[in-house]
Amino acid sequence: MENKEEQATDFYRKKNYAVALRLFLQLAATAPEREDWQIYIANCYDGLGQKEEAVSYYLKALKKNRKSDTAAANLAIIFYETQQYAEAGKYAGRALKINPQNASALTVKGNLLYRRKDGASALKYYLRALDASADYYTALINAITVYFEQHDYATAYYYARRAVDRYPDSAEAKNLLADICLENGRPDEAIVLLAALYEKNPGDYWLCNMLSQAFQQKKEYDRALEMGWRAVVLSGGASDQQINFGYLLYEIAVESPSADVREYARRWQREYPDDPIARHVTAAMLNAGHVSQIGSAYVRDIFDAFADDFEEVLSDLDYAVPSRMEEALEALAKNVKLKKMKILDAGCGTGLCGAYLKKYARFRGLDGVDISEQMLAVARGKKIYTHLYNQDLCKFLADCKNAYDLINAADVFTYFGELGGLFVQLYEALKPGGRVLFSISENTLSADNYLLHLSGRFLHRKNYVEENLQKRGFIIEKLNRVKLRNEGEKEVWGWIVMARKP
Repeated sequence: MENKEEQATDFYRKKNYAVALRLFLQLAATAPEREDWQIYIANCYDGLGQKEEAVSYYLKALKKNRKSDTAAANLAIIFYETQQYAEAGKYAGRALKINPQNASALTVKGNLLYRRKDGASALKYYLRALDASADYYTALINAITVYFEQHDYATAYYYARRAVDRYPDSAEAKNLLADICLENGRPDEAIVLLAALYEKNPGDYWLCNMLSQAFQQKKEYDRALEMGWRAVVLSGGASDQQINFGYLLYEIAVESPSADVREYARRWQREYPDDPIARHVTAAMLNAGHVSQIGSAYVRDIFDAFADDFEEVLSDLDYAVPSRMEEALEALAKNVKLKKMKILDAGCGTGLCGAYLKKYARFRGLDGVDISEQMLAVARGKKIYTHLYNQDLCKFLADCKNAYDLINAADVFTYFGELGGLFVQLYEALKPGGRVLFSISENTLSADNYLLHLSGRFLHRKNYVEENLQKRGFIIEKLNRVKLRNEGEKEVWGWIVMARKP
């Protein structure tokens, strides 16, 4: 019997779960009271991907020994993996009552908090798990992830270095460490890690993308462009890689005008002529003076991709547009009665402006329209808006006549070059006496009325905006020059504009 148990355990250690399972089933038939064999059987089933069978044997083990924190914790893990979160919490709690130091149960508790976006509380459980079992892999990886998301890169680096040292074969740990190195200004260390991973996985385009970032940090722009382009090609032209390559071209064009950006832009244009991102960014690179409009597909794809991280990214850019527009509205409210307005938040995105608009729209409602369904999904969760519409702004306005008292547009018109037609639609969509409040970025780079910047957004001349508003019948009430945001190491300036329909 001992020989068979040793054989079964050996096959289990070698992850030959099918053979180990057969042997443990034979052993369990001779001694059904052995709780540890029931757990081994469940572990084998789990290793083979047979979750229901695993659950049944963990429950058998727990029935034989109600104090088995291992069986309870393993049940918690499986229920978490199969998205049965209430059951996961129940069995994790049971395991911790039996053994408060059970690392698996502590980690499941942390995971449940993390999925509720409570990273700080989740981290406490991960650290408790590491106190109980210093090298517990899942807790270690998850703690690194939380520290990284909290921008505590020094602590994240410490734990990631520890993870790589303890688990030298873990590609996940090395990827995390490389990511942290890129944020920590350690491109040389990132390149060593990524190059080794890429040698084993030459088809992994995300590794190419990360190598591109590392070479860009080292100002080795030719290698950065080469790896960025390779990421696009290996991905088959995937949307996220097209977006990343567009930003790479823009950033390198700003950092090093002598780099071979235009040649890569031409190649991109040739190879992906129908891709909206490639078409738009190459137009900005190669033909900016002749572009008057940005394709709606490009805007949709960009904002769909960044919806989850949008507000965090803007915070890092010291984004001031919503607060400046709120100030403009508050100043107006001191002199003009603004109650009972029906308001449209045009290009509402994730609802950053909705927070200040809703108090002016209590009676007649606050509508939002945006071309990105992913952005609207975030806005919908805030429960600010009366109605949300997933539609192109111009098409939406075409069906609105004398509908709104106020149309708010924060950083929306930067995706329009020629503004005359848009202003006509805004005028028609407003009720008599209604207002439009918007931001616009200033063009100081040329004498043109508008210019498609390398960033892929339009800049406008002040006189052009004023003339077009007045030509379409608007009375300009406010035109304040303000700082809108940071872009790299530069400040982006523009105007907060308020105009009224007579």
